[in-house]
Amino acid sequence: MSTSATRKLPVALLVIAAFIAGIFFVTSSGALFDGGLFGNAEAQQAPAVRGDVSQGIETATELGEAFAAVAEAVNPAVVSISTTQNVAQSEMGNPFEGTPFEQFFGGGGQGNGSQVIPRSALGSGAIVRPNGFIVTNNHVVENADEVLVHFFDGTELVGEIVGTDPFADLAVIKVDAEQLPYLGFGEAERLRVGQWVIAVGSPLQQSLSNTVTAGIISALGRSQQINQLENFIQTDASINPGNSGGPLVNLRGQLIGINTAIATRTGGFQGIGFAIPVDIVENVVGQLIETGEVERGFLGVSFGAISQSYARALDVPVGSAQVSSVQDGSAADDAGIEAGDVIVSVDGNELRNSSDLLSIVANRRPGDELRLTYLRGEDRLTTTVTLGARVEDEQAANRPRRDRKPSGDNGQKEMDVLGMTLGALTARQAEQFGYESNAEGVLVTGVERGTEAFRDANIREGDLIVSISGESVTSLADFERIYGRIGEGETFILTLQRAGQQGRQVYRTALTK
Repeated sequence: MSTSATRKLPVALLVIAAFIAGIFFVTSSGALFDGGLFGNAEAQQAPAVRGDVSQGIETATELGEAFAAVAEAVNPAVVSISTTQNVAQSEMGNPFEGTPFEQFFGGGGQGNGSQVIPRSALGSGAIVRPNGFIVTNNHVVENADEVLVHFFDGTELVGEIVGTDPFADLAVIKVDAEQLPYLGFGEAERLRVGQWVIAVGSPLQQSLSNTVTAGIISALGRSQQINQLENFIQTDASINPGNSGGPLVNLRGQLIGINTAIATRTGGFQGIGFAIPVDIVENVVGQLIETGEVERGFLGVSFGAISQSYARALDVPVGSAQVSSVQDGSAADDAGIEAGDVIVSVDGNELRNSSDLLSIVANRRPGDELRLTYLRGEDRLTTTVTLGARVEDEQAANRPRRDRKPSGDNGQKEMDVLGMTLGALTARQAEQFGYESNAEGVLVTGVERGTEAFRDANIREGDLIVSISGESVTSLADFERIYGRIGEGETFILTLQRAGQQGRQVYRTALTK
């Protein structure tokens, strides 16, 4: 054996010894053969974690299961609502009208007609009664000529507008169905900032219906220029166009708000959405289902926010409302409220924002009592107010009309019958609706949405009734006389004219008295 080989032997022996020692060391720790190189694969996926995290994982899993359970329970009670509005749009006229070139291109646009263009929109809704009553936003169905409701199971039904409330931006529609899944109402008093909530609806397009998003209540009592109530739940649950009218629910699956708007600079969701609180929704829905319209209490004061400095001086909450004027003979006047008084609380609950006063009063009915606590100078006083009735011209104009007896002749005689408002054809209306100045008949000046006349008979504002059951109608007197001979429950034929881009069109339809 050479000297060089002799020197290499101890080195090799040392390497072998170190390898064997390493095997025994790793084996004794259970890492090599028990889940190590020759063990199961799971032990190789991650290094050991110090501490017990199983409880946190279980908590997160339980929360996820809660979201899934709520989504599964709520989705069948959420619908997608597509509406169609027939909009009269002028045909393409002279592009040079009003310029020196007008006479060379179409003679100043004479003879241009108009055509009806269907305009579609998408929204969401929540079933609140098992017999087919659905709540949504007023702006989802406003001015709609047709309403189609799409259900979670793929069913599609025609919706009838029961009533609308522009003041609160709420509406109720009805479908012909029974034993539907529906959402129960939660309690507004239990809403808290930071509470988990889930929004459901149809963002952006019909194919995205029943989209579920989760977030928290970011704030309560938000004032936004959305409707006149100015009392909204703010949430960071994703809301986008198309979500309007869909429900905001808690983890019990209860409806706590109706999603209605977003704050955005891009047109899309930016983490700020607004929902109408459940107490307002429940009140409005109940009245619309019961009567088709909403009555609101009236206090009779003008008021504004109190300044922070004045609030500090009086030592009152900054949400207090300062009365600027009192209407003579109003509920506030009868209760002794005066200009300059500072209303601090209603029924023992401090105002979070001065606009809360409007929401509270508007969410009560005429005859309801409120206990107001207010400051007059340094005196803290309490009084009970019996609310009067609010008169709202704008709201009244949007209420569904009810059948009433023919009105007297007040310049322009009209009558309401079977959901239609009828009047004599004036020269101005003839020009407006495209009839000849000497046209004869009774003009339909309005049709209540959801009635047989609107839904089934397809009668629209601007139609001209020229005969009933084959008898000519040239005036309201003719209509009343012929209609009076028709028995209750009897079906009769109407002949109407409708002005269109191709001139007057005659068609017939049927109604049941």
